[in-house]
Parts: sequence; C-alpha cells; structure tokens
Amino acid sequence: MNELLQTLLDWIALHPYAFNAAVFCISLMESLVVLGLLIPGAALLFGAGALVATGALPLYPVLFWTIAGAITGDVLSYFLGHHYHQRLRVMWPFRRYPELVNNGVDFFVRHGGKSIFMARFIGPLRPVVPAIAGMMNMTPARFLLIDVFACILWAPAYILPGIVFGASLGLAAEVAGRLVVLLVTVTACVLLGLWLAGSLIRLLRPHAINALDRILNWSRGHPRIQPLAGSLLDPDHPEARGLATLSALFFITLWLLLLISTQVLNGQLLGGIDTYLFHTLEQLRTPWVDSAMVFFNGLGNQKLLAIIITGSCLWLFWQGRIQAALHWLAAYLCAGLLTWILKITARIDPPLDLIDSYSFPGAHTTMSLVVYGFLALLIARELPVTRRWLPYMTAGLLVAPIALSRVYLGAQWFSDVLAGISVGVIWVTLIGIAYDRHPAPRLPVRRLLLVATTLLLVAVSWQTRLHYSAELALYAPRIQTHVISRDDWINGDWQSLPVHRIDIEGKHDQPINFQWGGSLAALQQALASRGWLPAPAINPVSAMNWLAPEPAITALPVLPEVNDGQHQALLMIAPPDAAENSLTVLRVWPSDRQLADSGTRIWAGKVATLYVEDRLSLISYLRAADDYIKPLDVLLTSLENSSMVETRLVKRTVPAQSRYWDGKVLLAWEDP
Repeated sequence: MNELLQTLLDWIALHPYAFNAAVFCISLMESLVVLGLLIPGAALLFGAGALVATGALPLYPVLFWTIAGAITGDVLSYFLGHHYHQRLRVMWPFRRYPELVNNGVDFFVRHGGKSIFMARFIGPLRPVVPAIAGMMNMTPARFLLIDVFACILWAPAYILPGIVFGASLGLAAEVAGRLVVLLVTVTACVLLGLWLAGSLIRLLRPHAINALDRILNWSRGHPRIQPLAGSLLDPDHPEARGLATLSALFFITLWLLLLISTQVLNGQLLGGIDTYLFHTLEQLRTPWVDSAMVFFNGLGNQKLLAIIITGSCLWLFWQGRIQAALHWLAAYLCAGLLTWILKITARIDPPLDLIDSYSFPGAHTTMSLVVYGFLALLIARELPVTRRWLPYMTAGLLVAPIALSRVYLGAQWFSDVLAGISVGVIWVTLIGIAYDRHPAPRLPVRRLLLVATTLLLVAVSWQTRLHYSAELALYAPRIQTHVISRDDWINGDWQSLPVHRIDIEGKHDQPINFQWGGSLAALQQALASRGWLPAPAINPVSAMNWLAPEPAITALPVLPEVNDGQHQALLMIAPPDAAENSLTVLRVWPSDRQLADSGTRIWAGKVATLYVEDRLSLISYLRAADDYIKPLDVLLTSLENSSMVETRLVKRTVPAQSRYWDGKVLLAWEDP
C-alpha cells in the first residue's frame, strides 16, 4: 500500500498537467446535465484534495482547474437547455426521469436566480438546474454571473476537506501505517456507498410505486396470490393474516436455502473471502480503532436495542399510534425468532471463541438494522419525498459501523454480517411496505425522534459505564508469552524478537534497536536520572501547536506509535539538543518473552530521532528521521552511566544497502 501510494505521488509530481486535466474532466462531468448523477465527483475531488495535502502539487492550480471544469459543465448544460427548450422533457434520457426534471423546474420557479447558486451545493440538482435555467430562458449574462460566483465557492468546499483529511493522514501515518489504510479504506467506502445509495434511490424511486401497483393488479387475476399481495399492497385489504403467511413463507424459504447451501458447501459459505478478510483486518488492528469499534459494537447490544424499541413503542401506544408500534414490534420479534432458528440450523462458529453462540447469520447486525432501520422508515413516511433520504442515511451511518465492528473484532465472519444485513433489509422492507401502503394516523415525528434519541443516549451511557471496559478487554488482541532465562535471552534468543516495528505487512523501515529485560519502572528511573522525561500526554492545547506556522520542537506533542496492534507502554524523551533542533525518543512495547528468574517481561523498543515535518504547509508535526545510529548512541551513553542497569551491544545482519541502520541492538537489564 505504501509503495503504491508513493508510486502514485511520484507520477503526479512528474505529470502535473495530466493530473490537472483529470481534475478538470472530473469537475466538468460532475456538473454536466444528467451525466453528473452517475459520476462520484464529490468522492474523486475529495481524493484530489487528499493528494494535494501530500505536497505533490500546489493547491491553487487544482482549485483553478476544478472551478474551470465546473463552469464549463454548467455552461454546456445551460446551452443544451437553451437550445432545446421544452423539447428537453421528451428527449432521452430526460423522458425516463420526468420527476427529476419537474423537481428542477419547481426549484427554479420557487427560487429564481438563487436556484443556480443553491443547486451548485445540492448533489441531485447540480447537473439539472443549469439546463432548466436555459430551458426557462434565463439570460446568459445573468446565469454566468451567478454560476461563476457559485463555482468559485463550491470548489474549495469540495477540495479543502480532502486536504484536511490528507494532512491528517500524515499524523496517522506516524502512529501506524495500518491506521492510514483503515482511514482511507473506510472513507472511500463511505463516500462510494453514499453516492451509490443516492444514485440507486434516484434511479429506482420513480419506478417503485408503479411496480408495486402492477404487482397488485396482476395478483387480482390469481385468486390464490391475491390475498397475499393484497395484505401487503392493497390499502383496503386486511393485512394481518396475509402478512403472517408471507412471513412464514419467507422464514421457510430462508431456512431451506440455508440448509441446502450448508450441505452443499460443507458449512462454508464464503470460506476463502471470510478467512482473507479476517486475517487482513487482524493485521490492521490498532488500539484507537479497537476502542472505536468496541463502542460501535455496543450500539448493537441486544439489551440496548430492547431498551430503545420497548420505550419507543410504549410511547407510541400511549400516543394512540398503535399500528406503528405493532408493525415495529412485529418486525423486531420476528427478526429475532428468524435469526435464532437460522443460527441453530447453520451451527457456524465465530472466528474467535469470544462469545458462546453460533455466528450465522449476524443477529447483532440484523436486530440493529430492524430497530434503527424501521425507526427511519416510520420517520421517512411523514416527510416530503425529497427529504426521506435523511432518516435512511442516518440509520445507515449507525448500522454500517456496527456491522464493520463485528468483522473487525473477529466476533463474526464477513458472510455472517452480510447475511444479517440481507435478512434485515428484506424483512424491514416487507413490513415497511405493508405499513406504508395501509392507512395509519400521522406520527409526531419530532417527538418520536426526541424519545428515541433520548432512549439511545441513556442506553449508550448505561452500556458504556457498565460494559465498555470489559468488552474492550474481551476483544483485545492476545499475546501468548514464552518463558526463557536471562542468559538464554542475552546469548541468542534476543534474535527471535521482531527485527522491525510491525505495522503494515511488507513495510520494514523502523528497526527494533533496543530490548529491555526488567520492569518499566526501573527503566524509567534509570533514564530519569540522566535527564530523560516522560512524554506529556496529547491534549487539545498541545494539539493546537500542529497548526502553528513555526512551532518550537518542544511544543509539538509526540504521537504514540503502534507495534503489532499495541501502543507503546513507555515513551521517554532525552534532554533536547537545541543546536540540532531534534528530539531523541525511546518507545518500548511488550514482547512475547518473559524472564524466568524475575517474572518480568522482555520489552522491544525503538530509539529514534524526531524532527519537525512542515511540508504540508497546513500542519507541522514530529516525524522520525531515517538515522537510527545516532539516537542509539545517545541511549547507550545514558544507560552505561547508570548504576542500576547492565548493557550489551549486539548486532544483527542487515542488507548492505541499508544506510539508516547498521544492525546494532542494545540489550539492557536490571542490575541484580
């Protein structure tokens, strides 16, 4: 990953005009009539901003070409509408999406010239309104005046967040390269998912109601199917009996499909993919992400979900909204029964023996989707069509990290979570269509949202207070220790410890050049006697120095680093050398070795020189230098002069072309 990114940056630096041309084309297509709906321009421009943050290209040319592309796309759309006028409605592809054109016309009529400016910042309207302006005979001069101003403001709104994100990657890379990989992957998936979901909704929504009506009309000619379709789609048909029958058929069908698939595949549904993703995410684990994933996992806790749905449904009953409460409860209870039946049928064990339960399907994800998804459906039913995406997107942003946390923490296989999402989506859709197609009193949306949000906050506070620490320990990576004698360690077993800091697989540029056998308190005391100090904790005040134009090196916070999924257990700084404008820093992590005579752990460490990295212009932070020879001499001098410590300098065999490290490793232990 690191090599691929560096190759891309090198290519951009050598071909800046090609990159600017690509930015121009992306911005143009993202603004072009109708085509802009199919291009994930926001995600691509966000990525362009992240690349600018690396220093490969200056900011202003990228902004210029982004603005130029947006204006060109809008002008082309405007003259297309100005040339064809009302004939635009019957031309392909506009005739396939009359609702999109009508919404654009209504928006333009309602806001006039302001619609050009406003639509530039509204995704679905951005590639439509300029053509509508031309169709409605807006003068070219007035259109250009408003559009140019809007594009000048729009480009920074899309590019600058990417630059901030790219700058944050520089900080994240100092903590762990695997953290960068996760941030980039998750951000790309979120942006792509939002664009894909929005595109599908815009494409399918105009046809969904007609499709349901056609199914209902077709069923009226088939007496055996009509009661089932009517219970789901006919507002005048009772729904209880038919919906119960449909539910039973759905349950039986899923059970049979699962039974057949497990027999044919010998219990492995997506075995190769499951195993690959499990080990990939296991190699990308970092403490900060572990903490976040345990929190998200708690949002799908069954007791927490029960509190939310029970409290919300009791409030709905009290308000007289019995139909909404019954549909929500039916979706919840039936989904719980279905996932339980499928679990005891499949009998698939989870990746790790953390939970005494079968793994397939992902009931954690299914029940979260039923609770949060059906709440979104209840709220969306009462909103205008153009605003219904808001509750659905909010529910998606809750359920997606819950699902990801299950795979990341090793609680379930990817296929388990995928099956859980599929079951939840199908079941919520089935019950939701029945509720939406039958008459029901309007819901007080704001009060329902207030009640559900309050219950969620209370339940999350309870969950965090009582269970968060225990779950964090439960899902923490395990280290299996091996007991050895001190003599064995000093006389050769030291070579069994990792040569480099374990970060991204295949990346070996930060050597483990220090090993300590003893307590951390003794090491800290020995270094403190020579003027070394513990690194101060990062806080909001010290973090503000990252944004200072020329910060003092001692004012910048020292970032933690991850080795094999763990933050350092000790971080100390040598007395600063003002002439060098650098810091010598020691970090140590626990290894899998333990000394038999003292029972203390052997610690793997890295002593390095830090300097101020300010190439990003927007941010300055401390970064490790390539030289690992000089800082080791500083540490050796400090420990040799300590009466509490014994040392030995050993050497590994390193490649001849390695210039940043000569293979020397300092072994140190408490003086018995």
